[in-house]
Amino acid sequence: AKRVALLNPASILETASGTGRVTAHLRNKLSAATAIIATDLNPDMLDVAKEKITDKNITWQQADAVNLPFAENNFDAVITQFGIMFYPDKLKGMQEAFRVLKKGGTFLFNVWDKVDYNPMAKTVREIVMNFFENDPPAFYNIPFGYNDTDQITSQLREAGFTKINFEIINKDAVAQSADIMSAGLVEGNPIVNAIRERDKDAVEIIKTKVTRELGAKFGNSPCKASMQAIVFTAQK
Repeated sequence: AKRVALLNPASILETASGTGRVTAHLRNKLSAATAIIATDLNPDMLDVAKEKITDKNITWQQADAVNLPFAENNFDAVITQFGIMFYPDKLKGMQEAFRVLKKGGTFLFNVWDKVDYNPMAKTVREIVMNFFENDPPAFYNIPFGYNDTDQITSQLREAGFTKINFEIINKDAVAQSADIMSAGLVEGNPIVNAIRERDKDAVEIIKTKVTRELGAKFGNSPCKASMQAIVFTAQK
């Protein structure tokens, strides 16, 4: 949100906005006159966001980031937080961002770095894969599988962008307890569905294993470890 505020945009499109976590920060950092259209493919996510954030200058709209329902040359900035990894066609998503941006507009997004640089997620991934040795859920391969900076930069250029920059960011992730962190990492993302499909009773067993392992590695109260992401900016 601080990076976007430096651009002083009059109009913003947010894709993969989810429940509005970034949208709320944008609203706090930007001029009240800045128009924000926050979109997500999942209407249930947007329903949660609408309840949390009420602002006349925010428009909530269901939209597919790889097939945007907006005219060309329409926005000063397009932003996506931890969403592009889930796009079925990442180049198409970049091309759509380029299309709807005004000349001189900025596409700003971030991705998780490799799972090795995100040790709590790595811990959960290993526990789940070991639990289902014959049919391990592959979910964690997706959010932590799109971080080759050469590949991403090349795709951005192919989409038409120039002035491409990226920054590797490492910060501490802190939870009040290992139990809370375990709940988030196991139940707070789609891997919980993959676990239930394989064994409906496995969620609590895995959560207990994860809590114990996180506590041993990163502390029980608080539970603290580093997380690493890569922030990209690209200009039209």
